[in-house]
Amino acid sequence: MPKTLYLVRHGETDFNSDPEPRIRGRIELDLNQIGIKNALKTASFLNNIHFDSVLSSEINRAKQTAHIIISESNENHNKRIQCEPDLIDVCWGDWEGKTFIEVFSNNSSAYMKAPNKIQPPNGETFSQVLHRMDKMMHKINECKEETICIVSHGSVFSVLACYMLQMPLDKIWSFYMNNCAVSKVIMKDIDTYQICYWNQTHHLE
Repeated sequence: MPKTLYLVRHGETDFNSDPEPRIRGRIELDLNQIGIKNALKTASFLNNIHFDSVLSSEINRAKQTAHIIISESNENHNKRIQCEPDLIDVCWGDWEGKTFIEVFSNNSSAYMKAPNKIQPPNGETFSQVLHRMDKMMHKINECKEETICIVSHGSVFSVLACYMLQMPLDKIWSFYMNNCAVSKVIMKDIDTYQICYWNQTHHLE
């Protein structure tokens, strides 16, 4: 049975909006005022879509976004948020909390051109994240729910796009998602996906 997936990146936090954005990873951060405002706009955009289930990363900024989406929804007001461990953000290890400039000032080309080779100290590689995505998509493929909202993180969705399209991980930044952007994907089976749209942000304007 084909499944319709609505992918939502969490709303903005102060680490996203700093003049020099910081690596977030598993650091717990609340949505800032812009993040809350845009999550409400995303809720309005998704308002009349009935979700059979709502999956979220267990990180607070994703759970906050998911809660706003369902609490403002006509169709999903009483839906329970199901935290999915495999949707958690990339573990950036010792780099978390540092600015991108601090970490990549001497190696920015690796971050952009060869992200599959990045190995954060005490963190995880994108290959390990890809393994998580494989586990998660097999779970989704086997579940009975047909229309699913998934709230997670930018890097996670970038890796997921490479997984769905069977593209190498050095292409992950081709599938960037903005905060509170929405992507719609039809999952026909575990190996076949149709991206209807990616990184849709018109509702945030």
